Parts: sequence; structure tokens; C-alpha cells
Amino acid sequence: MADRTMKERKEIDVKRRRYRLGHAVIEIQMPEGMPHPENLEKFAYEQEESDQMDRIYQINDTDCLKDIEQMLREEFAQASEIRRDTMCVLSTAEKECRILNFQGAQKPYGISVEESGTFSRVWVEREVAPMLKYETIFLSLLSLEKLMLKHNAMILHSAYMCKDEKAVLFSAPSETGKSTQADLWEKYRGTRTVNGDRSLLIREKDGWHAFGWPVCGSSGICCNEEYPVQAIVMLHQARENQVEKLTGFQAVQKLMAQITINMWNAEFQIKIMDMIEELIAEVPVYELGCDISKEAVECLEKVLE
Repeated sequence: MADRTMKERKEIDVKRRRYRLGHAVIEIQMPEGMPHPENLEKFAYEQEESDQMDRIYQINDTDCLKDIEQMLREEFAQASEIRRDTMCVLSTAEKECRILNFQGAQKPYGISVEESGTFSRVWVEREVAPMLKYETIFLSLLSLEKLMLKHNAMILHSAYMCKDEKAVLFSAPSETGKSTQADLWEKYRGTRTVNGDRSLLIREKDGWHAFGWPVCGSSGICCNEEYPVQAIVMLHQARENQVEKLTGFQAVQKLMAQITINMWNAEFQIKIMDMIEELIAEVPVYELGCDISKEAVECLEKVLE
């Protein structure tokens, strides 16, 4: 059934687009007309001959997703299986299969398989395909956090603010006020928000840098820009504005909670832990208890300056 779907797709024009995310270059192959997130185009990349392709994703929509799932479960019969609320992961030493579903749904909406070399095959339920215009749904099919880790990069849930050509990252759980604090700085100090919900952290030769990322949450602010990181600020709501520097286990624990991690993969976790320890040794991490006022800006400003 899956083979039939592939044969049908050969008769449809395939669009090939390349993107650069941090230091990784990917190619996405999908039928012409299939939607994808607008913000992804901000990372479009014309590859030079000397560049290597890190991963190629072939995406197709199908009415046979359950048949494809059955076929892959037979193929991965000896694989380990990990279940999460919205995902089932089948993995061997060589490759991985992810079966994704919406919270509470009884059937999957998409399946991705890492095949040999740098190739991944992705299927999405045809009735769900129009929703691929949404960043989180589309990018969840690509397992990009694994690819980023190969480039010593990690995805931080944060509002990414540019201040004096440096990045200040406000990080916290959803609905805590990350983008609100960035907006306050924009209002009272003339800073600029690069991304309202995500940043990509990479250790360069001169220190840690923040890169743009094609997911921006409800803020709608997504720019493909890179700046050296001045500070990371963990937020929580409070009646009085106060800030303290986090060190050691406190800093690691707070950051771990806001970085995209494959918790079922021990090797992934260990590498992320090593990177976080290197990060907090070089970049100050603060915790800001704050309200929504100019005083919250002034409180943090004293520490940053």
C-alpha cells in the first residue's frame, strides 16, 4: 500500500527547497502545492557546491497511513518502543521511526522514518495536510532537535531579544510572559524582538550565539538573525521585581526544562547536559521575578549593565 502511494506521487510535480538552520543544511521534497510554514522561507538557502547536505526529507500525503504504520511496525519488530502523549518512537541502533498524533487522538496524523545515510521519509494523513502551514505541526515531522544536536546546537524555548547587537533570551514555560517582557524592553528601551518563542543556541569560536528559528508561537515574530548571547533570563511572575543569578544545579535544572530534549534517548540527554554545563560556565543565567511594568525592565537592566 505504501509502495502504491509512492508510485502515485512520482506522477506529481515535486518541489525541492533547501534551508539553513544554524549550521545545518536540509532539503525538503514535497508535492507542488502542499502547504508549509511561511516562516520557513525566511531560512531558504541557495547551497554552494562546497556545502554538504545534512538531511533530505521526502514528504508525501496519503490516505493509507494506517497501512504504512502496520508495514513499519513489522519492519521495526525488534526495535525498542517508547510512548509519549503525542508520539510513539520505534528505534534501533541504526534508525528511528516516529508515529505522531494529536493529544487525545486515536490515530496518527504523521509518520517519519530515518533511513540510511541522510535520507528521511515522511508521510502525513491527507486530511491533515492543509494544517502543514502551521509551524509546530510541520516541523514536528522532521525531528530537527536530533539534527541540531549533531551540530552541537540546542533549541531553547525563549523570547529572543536583540539589545545593543547582543542577544538576551527570556525563557520560561508557555503563558508565563516571555514575549511580554521582550515587548516591555522594546517599549521602554528601544530593543527589538528577533523571535517570540524559540532560539537556537550554538557554541562558536568566540562564544555562544543565538540564531533564529522558524517557530515563533503566537507572537508572530520570526527573524533569521544571529547575535552573541549576553544573558539568559529565566522568568516567573511575581508581585515584586527581583533578580538573582543562577549557578550550578539551579541553572541546569531551569534550562533543561526549556530545551527540546529526547528524554527517551540517554545519549541525547548526556550530550545536552554537557552543553548546558559549558553554556552556564560562559553565559550568565538569571532568574527574574517580575510584573508587567517599566520597573521590571529597570530591575533587570541594573544586572545586565
